[in-house]
Amino acid sequence: MNEVRTRFAPSPTGYLHIGGLRTALYTYLIARKNHGKFILRIEDTDQDRFVEGAVELIYHTLKLVGIKHDEGPDIGGPYGPYVQSERKPIYQKYARQLVELGGAYYCFCTEERLNSLRETAGHHGTFRYDGHCRNLSREEVERRLQAGEPYVIRQKVPKTGTTTFQDELFGTITVENSTLDDGILLKSNGMPTYNLANVVDDHLMKINPVVRGSEYLSSTPKYNLLYETFGWEIPKYIHLSPVMREPGKKLSKRDGDASFEDFYKQGFLKEAILNYVALLGWSPDDNREFFTLKELEEAFDTGGLSKSPAIFDINKLRWMNGEYVRKQDPEEFHAMALPCYKKAGLPGNIDLRRVSSLVQSR
Repeated sequence: MNEVRTRFAPSPTGYLHIGGLRTALYTYLIARKNHGKFILRIEDTDQDRFVEGAVELIYHTLKLVGIKHDEGPDIGGPYGPYVQSERKPIYQKYARQLVELGGAYYCFCTEERLNSLRETAGHHGTFRYDGHCRNLSREEVERRLQAGEPYVIRQKVPKTGTTTFQDELFGTITVENSTLDDGILLKSNGMPTYNLANVVDDHLMKINPVVRGSEYLSSTPKYNLLYETFGWEIPKYIHLSPVMREPGKKLSKRDGDASFEDFYKQGFLKEAILNYVALLGWSPDDNREFFTLKELEEAFDTGGLSKSPAIFDINKLRWMNGEYVRKQDPEEFHAMALPCYKKAGLPGNIDLRRVSSLVQSR
């Protein structure tokens, strides 16, 4: 049996939000449960959204909660580099290879032409590229490349037939190829899109299973077409259902929902946060609620994952945090509480240890 290798691949766009932490935890637990490797990969191909210092925040959060990666940008490994912006020549090589294999093509359409198509599509529905450059002759492509015309490389999706894939949670899913568009794989600046970068990286880094959010279910047929064109083995997929603020409203750092760092700064214990996050979409066989990270490594099983979205309940987190606080060593609690007393401006003649004793028991 091949070694289990999972990856957590966050984008450095700010604090690690709760959904991202859950993905990191689950991918880590799958690796540990199967005596495999857990890889950290930084997906920074979208430079417009890059936030300075966000990579360091990712390292800090994972270290704080005890999720240790076996390979990554900071510690290296046999399949580096582990930062996508440092892998640009690799993606360009495989994009050109896809063209040679018939799975992609050069597109020279100008932004003006594409904007015109988008404007027309706005009156009739969703924009889809019309395949204008799909069947250019090899000679014309070569002439335009030699002339230095800007281009992108698009995936050449079959117009007919179906693509089927298997997901560990959602089962067998089949889509009509006619519903898929010829999406961009390599942008005009030479950087890859998510679709190309992830397929190439997951293959070269031997990632299996691939664990990610269920929002990528609809794109997975396109990934499989890339795997098939390259002649690569398709990995197992585990698509995780989202964490919701409320039914129909997904937790999102773009919408300002609280991150792990926010809760930690408010005084929530890291162990309580991690324990609660583990139960957002996973249920153990015995319905147990309290786990250390070490206990999760032993108990976690993908059979307990739910297809239904998980609702983030701040009151449940508060309750769980209270249970952890009450079980905390009194000296440890007192040391943690001292900065709060100082911030609150409590007078120096108060017995702060007595205050800690009263507060902790509540």
